[in-house]
Amino acid sequence: MASFKLLVLTGLLAITSSAFSLSFPKDGRVDIWPTIPFVRGADLCSIADSYGQTRSEYMDSMVRRAQDLMYGGAYGVEALAMLREFNSLYDRNQAIAVKHQYLDVTLESTLKAYLDSYYRNLRPRVKKVSFQNVNDLLAVVRSTAGGQRDGGLNQEMISRLDYIAYGTYSMGPSCRGDIQVTLHLVGRDGTSESFVAIGQPATVMSKIATEIFSKYQRTQFPAEIKVGDKTLTIVGGLNNSVDEVSSPELAEEACATLGARLPNRLEIELIDSYGDWSGGVSLGEKAWAMPNGKVYHPLLRNPSPVRERWEVNEKMYLYICVK
Repeated sequence: MASFKLLVLTGLLAITSSAFSLSFPKDGRVDIWPTIPFVRGADLCSIADSYGQTRSEYMDSMVRRAQDLMYGGAYGVEALAMLREFNSLYDRNQAIAVKHQYLDVTLESTLKAYLDSYYRNLRPRVKKVSFQNVNDLLAVVRSTAGGQRDGGLNQEMISRLDYIAYGTYSMGPSCRGDIQVTLHLVGRDGTSESFVAIGQPATVMSKIATEIFSKYQRTQFPAEIKVGDKTLTIVGGLNNSVDEVSSPELAEEACATLGARLPNRLEIELIDSYGDWSGGVSLGEKAWAMPNGKVYHPLLRNPSPVRERWEVNEKMYLYICVK
């Protein structure tokens, strides 16, 4: 397994400089190589355990433990032998626990499973993140049957991907069974995105899957949605996202500086129906700025969610601009 990791990482370094100079796709989808090599990093638990106390503090704690044993009836020599045995037992148990055989496989597979669960449960219109097998499927099956993951990758294959991924893991500093995982995504232009999480080995990748899903699946501006036979372009606010102002008039002025406008009622409700994961924006329970100083509030639907500003008891208003 160690030689496999070395082979994969060496191959990635050799390929990245040339093949990853290609441009990104325009449709917002990202395809990631499904083989994710993980390298074990420093044992943060041992570091915290070793350097979490001064020598004086460590000696004081050992003396107190020896005194407790002697108060329990042990002689000095017996107390010393018991302390050594307890310490040795802890080291042996930790050595077994941190062998981490096939932990890299677990991290890879649980990341994919958690990410897929988001797509099954939330059902966005377009799946923007996929783990793409670019190798021959028979080669993938043969590698799996042989107890390996698919490590074959060449420049032609990598040109069909948007990202490759690799990661590191180490025992967490809490020394309570947590591991710290860092995942790196390297894009075609050579830039990288990194994600880090700490948790139990079986669930830690759920945190990274959440971050990846939120980053790549969430609506990126400008975004386009259909309004009848026309296309509405959502350009966001001055911050290139959903923005916030103290009055609808300020929102209208902000949109004007972008050569855009605030959406009308039909448009804002369509944007909400698409939602955060399918090219729109979820309104939630906040007040939204509309043209002519009006306010749209999703919770005030009787008789209409479109209200005058004085009817809505809010100090700040969210807004997005459209063209």
